[in-house]
Amino acid sequence: MTFSVAGRCSSTGALGVIVTSSSPAVGARCPWVKAGEGAILSQNVTDPRLAAIGFTVLENGFDAQSAIRSMREASPFPEYRQLAVVDSKGNSAAFTGKNALGVHGEFCAKNVASIGNLLSDPAIPEAMGHVFLETEGRPLAERLILALEKGFQLGGELDQEHSIGLLVYTEEPFPYVDLRVDYSDHPLDDLKKLWEIYGPQANDYKVRAVVPEMAPSYGVLGDE
Repeated sequence: MTFSVAGRCSSTGALGVIVTSSSPAVGARCPWVKAGEGAILSQNVTDPRLAAIGFTVLENGFDAQSAIRSMREASPFPEYRQLAVVDSKGNSAAFTGKNALGVHGEFCAKNVASIGNLLSDPAIPEAMGHVFLETEGRPLAERLILALEKGFQLGGELDQEHSIGLLVYTEEPFPYVDLRVDYSDHPLDDLKKLWEIYGPQANDYKVRAVVPEMAPSYGVLGDE
């Protein structure tokens, strides 16, 4: 019931994920990122606990494929899981269990992994991955949105998508972008509107956290 993209910016090292589903609040269960370590997607019949196992492997210097292997072996029901990892060096890996829902697929290349299940078109993961690669040089959040939009254009999920999560980390231990649409009839449009508002301010919030004396005006009443 889900399709998604995990990606890394080769110039900045930023890591991010974007995911959409017909289920509500997909951003609360499936996308995971740790600065300097990697990006993980855990979906299909979702077990969010697997992401913590994957990050432990990445934090100890192993690669994306090792993280996938460890998550599979830790799960008593790997046949129900669909997983993807992009590590801090841009290595990528994915796994789809034999009980994945409906039409499913995966695509892996340097700096990107895309996966999906209950798809209207099996070409969606590869098409999303290519859009991500072709938009090199644009901000990571925008690349992820454009990649996911390609999935929508190809028909997306068989059921109607209702929720989206977008998560991007730079070098700080807190998210640079963490936007969610938990339930909507038009989640992609809603996310794009959120990004139009938040995108120009994203770096300001980072500056306010790290070097507040250099922070720009808050732009609210009483702020001088």
